[in-house]
Amino acid sequence: MSARCTEVLEETHRLVFDIVRGLPRANGAEPRLLDVGCWDGETTQRLANAIGARAYGLEVFPEQAERARARGIEVSIQDLESRPFPWPDESMDVVIANQVLEHLKNVWLPMSEIFRVLRTGGRCIIGVPNLASLHNRLLLALGLQPTSIRTFGPHVRGFTLRELRAFVERGGGFEVERALAAGFYPLPSPWGRLPSRIWPAAGVIAIVVARKARAMDSPWLAWVRGERERGIQTSFET
Repeated sequence: MSARCTEVLEETHRLVFDIVRGLPRANGAEPRLLDVGCWDGETTQRLANAIGARAYGLEVFPEQAERARARGIEVSIQDLESRPFPWPDESMDVVIANQVLEHLKNVWLPMSEIFRVLRTGGRCIIGVPNLASLHNRLLLALGLQPTSIRTFGPHVRGFTLRELRAFVERGGGFEVERALAAGFYPLPSPWGRLPSRIWPAAGVIAIVVARKARAMDSPWLAWVRGERERGIQTSFET
């Protein structure tokens, strides 16, 4: 990983931490924070500590999941594209999925599960590489492949900030409260902070913060079923 890429990811973690720290606190019981793709739990624990929350995680790699468990995080090891989350409806106060959806063909099941386990009034924070970042726009203008989704790379989906927002808001269950960005190539951090605030649609990492406005049937899985009824195959069967 390049130094500039590492720098942007660190800036993304900083921004997500600031977002979580600024969320309104729920009254009553200890809040619960779920980190989808928690890795070794280091960042998850920091985020949970920021709001005094109990930490939960989902991770596909057993070795990293065990490290997260050693930090006191309740972790489920599973494939996000094929299995529902193991927690009850409306059991989480904050759900984070940072740098996850771009790795998945089936984004409808995990998005549906994020919505299901989040309590009404709770927040989700989702971050993905921005297909419409300034440097990707310049690369495409030159006839070159954007760095956020390459043939020989780990990402299988591309999102612009507008597309990410539309995906999260589909059906009206979520209300996006903030749409912002982290990083602004070719500027190094923290020089890119002001441009990314002024023009978030061209930042390196697209981030949305959404509040669950109402409980309802999953609009993402409804879309999949509709495609199947039209005879169009998706990468997920319901």
